[in-house]
Amino acid sequence: MNEELKNKLLGLGLNEEQVTKLTEQGLAGENDFVGLPAQELMTATGLGLFVARRVIAAFNPVLVAPAAPTSEVGVSASDEIPEGKVPTSNQVNSFASQFGMDPNMISMFMMSGMSNSAGLDFDFGSMIPIGSIASSYTPKVRNMVYVFMSQIEKSLGGTPIVVINADGSVNADLTAKYVVSLQEGFEPYENGIFYGEDGESYQIIKVGVDAQSVYDADPLDSSRALQKNGIGVGRLTWNKIPLDVRQMVFLAVNETSEVKPTDGAQVARLRDKIKAGVRRTDLQGDMPKAYTLYNEKLRTGALPTLRIQLSRTTTRRQETIPRRRNLPEGGRPGTGSTFPDGNY
Repeated sequence: MNEELKNKLLGLGLNEEQVTKLTEQGLAGENDFVGLPAQELMTATGLGLFVARRVIAAFNPVLVAPAAPTSEVGVSASDEIPEGKVPTSNQVNSFASQFGMDPNMISMFMMSGMSNSAGLDFDFGSMIPIGSIASSYTPKVRNMVYVFMSQIEKSLGGTPIVVINADGSVNADLTAKYVVSLQEGFEPYENGIFYGEDGESYQIIKVGVDAQSVYDADPLDSSRALQKNGIGVGRLTWNKIPLDVRQMVFLAVNETSEVKPTDGAQVARLRDKIKAGVRRTDLQGDMPKAYTLYNEKLRTGALPTLRIQLSRTTTRRQETIPRRRNLPEGGRPGTGSTFPDGNY
C-alpha cells in the first residue's frame, strides 16, 4: 500500500491498526475497494457501519447512465409503468442517474426480485440512498420509485417498510432508518408501529397501500373511522378534542372497562363532557383507572395512535374502469335520453 492511499484511509476515519489489517489482508490499491460490500470491510477491520460505508463510497465513483436512444429521449424515473409490465432499460438508467446509483446493480437487484426470489444476498444498504428514494415515493403512481421500493420490501421478506405520518404522508427519514435496521438484521417492529426518538408512534404500511386513506378512529369503537365532521358513536363529536383525551377514553373502553359504549346513560354523560377545551383532568373522576394507565403508557411510549386506514391491507389495484366516456355527453343519439347510455 502506498503512502497516498494510506493517508486517504486515515482521512476517512481509519486508524493505523485498521490500515495495517487491510495491508495484511492483501490490499494493494484503490481498485480493491470497488464493489466491496461494507459488511466485509467491517469484518476485516472492526470499522463501524457508517465509517465503512464512507470508505466504500470514496472508492466507488457514481456511474453516469448512458444517454437514452432517440426513440426514448425524455424518459424519466417518474414515468408510470403499466401494471404487469417491467421497467425498460432507459427507465432504469434514468432512475440510476437521478439517485447516483449503478444501473447494472439496480438491474441485478430488481431482476432477482421479479423472478420471485428473495432478492440478492448483498449489502444493498450501502448502495441505496433509501431516504431520497422514499421521499420521491407515492403509492398512487406505479413508476420506477414505486417498483424499486416494492423490490426492497420483497428482499426483506415482505415486511412492510413504509413509515407514515399521522396525515398519511410518507415519513422518508424514518422509512430510511427502518429499512436500514431491517437490512442489518434487526427484527420488524411489533403491531406495525414504529416509535421515533421523540417517543411518537408512527404506523408502518406496505408499499402500494394508499396511506392517504388514514383517518381518526372513534375512541368508543376504534375499528371505525370517524366521519369527516368528527361525529362518532353516541353522537359524540371528536374533531376538536385533544388526542390525549381521546386516547384516555379509548383506554377506558378497551383496557379498564370504565366506559361501555352500549350504556346509553353513560354515553350521554360523556357527551355532556366531551366539548371543546376539555382536558384529561376533567375526566379523571369518571375514569380514574384510565387516567393512571394513560400516564403509564405515556412514560413507556405505548399510547395508541387512534388512526385507522380503510382497507389498510389492500394494495394498489389495477384500474379497470376507463376514465372517459366512449359516447358523447347527452346519451345515445335518437333515444331522447340525456343519460349517457353505454360504456364509460
